[in-house]
Amino acid sequence: MWYAVANNEWVKGADVTTDPSATQAATQAPTASSVTEGLINTAKSFIGTPYVWGGKTPSGFDCSGFTSYVYSQVTGKNIGSYTVAQESAGTKESVQAASAGDLLFWGNSGSTYHVGIYLGNNQYIAAPQPGQSVKVSNISGYFMPSFAVHVN
Repeated sequence: MWYAVANNEWVKGADVTTDPSATQAATQAPTASSVTEGLINTAKSFIGTPYVWGGKTPSGFDCSGFTSYVYSQVTGKNIGSYTVAQESAGTKESVQAASAGDLLFWGNSGSTYHVGIYLGNNQYIAAPQPGQSVKVSNISGYFMPSFAVHVN
C-alpha cells in the first residue's frame, strides 16, 4: 500500500508507522544537556590535534577555528571564525557564571585574543598556541579568562 504525502509524493506503507513514540522521538528537539554533552564530547575528541595558525579543520586548529568547528558540528550554528566575531554569538556573562559548553574569552571585549570552551569544574579546552595541541587546561589566576559567552 502507498500513502500520499506533501507535493504529490508517495511513501510505501512499510515505511509508515502509527506508533506515537516513534513520531515523538523523531520530532523532539535536543535538550540543553544533550547539546552541552555533545559539545564537550566533540571538543574532547580533538585532544592532540595540532595548533595551526588560521586552522579551521581537524587537520589543525587555531583557537577560534576550533571553537567554530565544534559548535558547527554539534549545533549547526555559525558562531564566527575569529574571536571578536564569536563574542557576539550569545549572551555575555562573567567567568564565574559560565556553564559547561560556554565560550571563554581572554582580552577586552572587542579585542579578544583567545577563546576556549568551558568544560565545568574550572577546566576548559582550547587550541592554545603554536607548538602545542588541543588540550584541557585548568583556569588559573596566571591565565584567567576575561569573560564568558553563553551561545544562544
